[in-house]
Amino acid sequence: MLSKYLADPNWWLAILTLLGLIVAIVTLRNQTKSFKLTIGADLAMKLDERFNDPEFLDVRRTAAQALRAGSVLKQAEDVFDFFDTVGLFVRLKALDPEIAHSLFFHWANLYWCTGEKYIKAQRRMTKLRWNDLETLYRATCVIEAHDASSGDLHLPPELN
Repeated sequence: MLSKYLADPNWWLAILTLLGLIVAIVTLRNQTKSFKLTIGADLAMKLDERFNDPEFLDVRRTAAQALRAGSVLKQAEDVFDFFDTVGLFVRLKALDPEIAHSLFFHWANLYWCTGEKYIKAQRRMTKLRWNDLETLYRATCVIEAHDASSGDLHLPPELN
């Protein structure tokens, strides 16, 4: 019975077509993953460039001073907005959490820990405000937790 199929050229055509389709699907999947990584890396570099832009460094400095002093915390909102945007990209899978961790964990962690009470108070009034900042914080903490000696996960009380 098998010899009947082996002799039939249509059977061979069907098998070769199926193999070609499998190869095409695997190739497309690999190209899609590579393209997504390339786009994510480009996005990460643009976010990093924005984060380290001299103008934004001034915004960050003002925010850090306000958070440290516990004064006009509204001055930290632009920084919270930035990290909320990064968190949005992580949640939507446009930015890999490991890349976000590598570039922003230290800073997002500090701003989250020092601003958490203010952020949560604002979210009581506007429920979705800075949800993705928390998404970023939690996703990058999971990665940071792989380093048992991380000092960033155990901040001194004055920074909490």
